[in-house]
Amino acid sequence: MDHAKRLYLIDEFDREYKRVQRPLAVVAKAQSAVQLDDTLRSSEISNHEKAPQYVAELHRYLNVTAPSPTV
Repeated sequence: MDHAKRLYLIDEFDREYKRVQRPLAVVAKAQSAVQLDDTLRSSEISNHEKAPQYVAELHRYLNVTAPSPTV
């Protein structure tokens, strides 16, 4: 048994728990980044409409902060 195989069990509930435990600011920033990318790639709206929409979403992305702790 020099070369034994290892079996790793992955608990799906643990994976979901870790996803839920992510900080809110990280989740919000990730969602905002996806929106920015979607806006740039969208072919449904003209470039003249994209620019102000992109600037507004970029402003939201840059101003995402962690929620202040409540005492």
